[in-house]
Amino acid sequence: MSVVISPKSMWHYQDGAQAIGPVSAEVVVEKIKQGTIRRGTLVWTDGMANWTAVENTHFGNETESALNNPYAATSTAVFSPAAAITGPVSDAPAWAIATAPLWLALLTWIPGTSLIGVGVYVGLSIWDRDAIKKTGHTPSNGFWWAILLGAVGAPIYLYLRARRLDGKMNYFVTSLASLVAYIAIIVVITLMLAKA
Repeated sequence: MSVVISPKSMWHYQDGAQAIGPVSAEVVVEKIKQGTIRRGTLVWTDGMANWTAVENTHFGNETESALNNPYAATSTAVFSPAAAITGPVSDAPAWAIATAPLWLALLTWIPGTSLIGVGVYVGLSIWDRDAIKKTGHTPSNGFWWAILLGAVGAPIYLYLRARRLDGKMNYFVTSLASLVAYIAIIVVITLMLAKA
């Protein structure tokens, strides 16, 4: 039974001893042209039962592919598909980071809220990074943006996270909206206190 793979499928590929992805088929083709993906490199996409050598997929059928050259260099890296992508990354940490400014705004009356906010972003960023690692994905180092800049850095982190994982920008957009709402709440509270 052959597997039907959509042209828009997202792929994972072996890079040394780790799995990279998801990436588009166009990225895989570019990596083949660059020599990053060679004969013997393992690839996987949804619908495939197991990781397989790239030359055994439709990428090997392209006439100008270096994969068609039996004398081309092969991948000799040690790679364990069992340690590769194990499933989707949990959305919970990303949503918590995206909406954190809204629920932190509720705490503005508590002295030291800024320290609470720093602690929240450190905790949420570490939680998200661990959730990403547990599924076999390589987390972006962009999580430092959320730790160092808090609410202002969260959209940067969530943008980098989406680019690395699934390309969905809903967390990023929500984070921007939450940040704008947070600033508006702080301005209103400040104006009310100034009038009092």
